Amino acid sequence: MASGLWKFKPDRSPGTSLLRPGAADWFRVFAVGMVGAFHIWQQSWIGWGKLDFLVRTGGAFVDGMILLSAFCLYLPYAHDWVAKKPFRGCKGFYRRRAVRILPGYYLATLIPALLAASRGVDKNFWLDVAGHLLLVPTALPQSYVHSQINGALWTVGVLVLFYLLFPLLSRCFYVKPMVSVCVLCAGQLGYTLWMLPKTDLAYSMGFNQLPAMLGVLALGFAAALLVAVWGQTKAGHKAFLLLGVAGILGAGAVLWQIAHGAEMQHAQLIWRMPLSTCFGAVLVGFSLAVLAPAPGFVRWLSAISYGFYLWHQWLAVQLKYHWRIPAWQGDTPPNQLGDRLWMEQYQWLTWAVCLGAAVVCYYAVERPFAGWIKSRKGQKLPGGACQGQKTVV
Repeated sequence: MASGLWKFKPDRSPGTSLLRPGAADWFRVFAVGMVGAFHIWQQSWIGWGKLDFLVRTGGAFVDGMILLSAFCLYLPYAHDWVAKKPFRGCKGFYRRRAVRILPGYYLATLIPALLAASRGVDKNFWLDVAGHLLLVPTALPQSYVHSQINGALWTVGVLVLFYLLFPLLSRCFYVKPMVSVCVLCAGQLGYTLWMLPKTDLAYSMGFNQLPAMLGVLALGFAAALLVAVWGQTKAGHKAFLLLGVAGILGAGAVLWQIAHGAEMQHAQLIWRMPLSTCFGAVLVGFSLAVLAPAPGFVRWLSAISYGFYLWHQWLAVQLKYHWRIPAWQGDTPPNQLGDRLWMEQYQWLTWAVCLGAAVVCYYAVERPFAGWIKSRKGQKLPGGACQGQKTVV
């Protein structure tokens, strides 16, 4: 990192823009920001006027984060495939992923667990702790829909399952990309049809499991391959801007449909693939149309976005209900009483606190731990999803 807090020095060597697209940083910052906006809105009740449907569907951007993970992780393999190189394998993949995600994840598990334990524990609490420590929070109701620890960590559990399968998926996609896309999409479709009739806890437990994301992963792999293929001869063509803009408009239309569905969680599952297709179009379009790296500030926000995601929902709840900051009295939260001043103060304070926690997590935990492992191994550990960027998943 160059001097200054967020001045990441871009690598401008040939082909770098297609190996580490600036669009990935922009996309990550926006997707994580929308998830954060959704969870903070749940507590503040401050809407966005005519764009209120966007904040109410902000949780759907988790699908975009998962697609982005598949896109970035497969992108180097996609470039190898276009160059007709042998499959490079996945040596060291698990170690690099563990170094990148586990320190922050376990910190975001243990601190909330200790504070929750101070308020009393029972059998459900220990099952909650076990599910998180074993990296399978979506396996139990106690560690997923009824978690007392940190409700946002389920996404990491899904990504860990994806990481375990990545060596197999990447090899299959390298050998038979079209067949792999069809199989993964068919798997998600079958799982979706099986899930839709379910209700209540059974549905809440199932609609965000890894099988419900198989097609999303396939689209991420496919988007990486399209960037590699079209980037050989067409990178920088202005027509890709139209693709990116069309993706944005399409995503907006799909989110409007989800927001106005009879039941939002069911609508999210039904519209998951159309929404992910639009997200993929955004990534492909802007990765190929805008070859310059993202500005330093955006790259910095992308770097700290993992820490923001880990802490934002838990902090939003703690500030409001347990620490009562900004101060309020009684049993009914001020947003339910229409206290606009409190709502505004709470909203901006929560954003500031969550960003502060993200900075602390990145500079005090993520980077030092990665540096320590690097010094022990004597080799470079790519910190980011797009092979070398200081980003995540």
